Amino acid sequence: MKLPVNRTVRIAIEIVVLAFLALLFLRVLDFQHLREYFSLITLQVIGGVLVFQVAILVLHTVQWDLILREAGIAQGLWKTFWARTSGFALTYLTPSMLFIGEPVRAALYKTEVMSNKVVYATIALDKYIELVTKLPCITAGFALLIILARPSMALIVACGALLAIFFAFFIFLMAKLFTSQTFIVGFFGRLARQLQRFSPRLAAALVRMVNEFSADLHAIIRRKKAFVLAMLAGIAITVIEVFQTFYILGVLGHQSLPHSFVIYATVLIQHVIAILPGNLGGMEATHLFIFNVLGIGSTRSFVYTIILRIGQLTMVLLGILHILFRRIRKVRARKTAMGIGT
Repeated sequence: MKLPVNRTVRIAIEIVVLAFLALLFLRVLDFQHLREYFSLITLQVIGGVLVFQVAILVLHTVQWDLILREAGIAQGLWKTFWARTSGFALTYLTPSMLFIGEPVRAALYKTEVMSNKVVYATIALDKYIELVTKLPCITAGFALLIILARPSMALIVACGALLAIFFAFFIFLMAKLFTSQTFIVGFFGRLARQLQRFSPRLAAALVRMVNEFSADLHAIIRRKKAFVLAMLAGIAITVIEVFQTFYILGVLGHQSLPHSFVIYATVLIQHVIAILPGNLGGMEATHLFIFNVLGIGSTRSFVYTIILRIGQLTMVLLGILHILFRRIRKVRARKTAMGIGT
């Protein structure tokens, strides 16, 4: 079967990127120090990273559960945790590691009596909090990078202006999206007018669905106490992620909190340049660049990324196993029902 051109090109790009990164790491790695750093990856170290990863997922669970409670559809932290973990697993396997797992999360959490729109409204708000609460630490990281690099005043002004423009646009967009109920409706209303030329019924259904979704979303946001608590949980998650970086750097003999903020700030760049699933290559290349800028070294960069991925992929494995378990249980229940029926 002949592959579509765009898919063939994408696969070719992925192979070239991986080959380039492999050659790059072969050239820059100090294999004597590499063996030394690999010897530091003990079960105790992996256990420490897993503690951070579990803490992050538990706080994500609490954050989403607060929103679910305000929507009146909470089913307990245990079910919320596994739905959130499974959604994270699918999201992690996408290039950006930010989106795509939401439908899986909704499917695992939703019951027959729940409205799809309400469930997705809680997920949209949860994702908004996740993104916005990263901004303070990312901003601090980039500010520290500019200070540590000691560039010329012109470069500082240029970088500062670009950061200010980007974050101002992002905050404006997010603020409009979640404080103005008419913003979402107006945006999709314009889209529906274009769609109406081809399918009036589909356009009307889209407008109705968006109106209901926007109403559900803003009904949750108006309950400010839970929204504020969820935001605080999101900030706590970001702080834990920074200290996870600090912990791994400490294992590699480079304890520096300012550098931890700078390395964490590159998460934004990683999502932008993502090409391969799990941002394979993108994360490694970004860490390689920033570790060398900070003077930490290429070899530490490589081992740091491996330690971080071990922790993350363990959580991914948990999520995938839960999805498979749910699937097997459903198949067995269907076979049992068919057997009873016959």
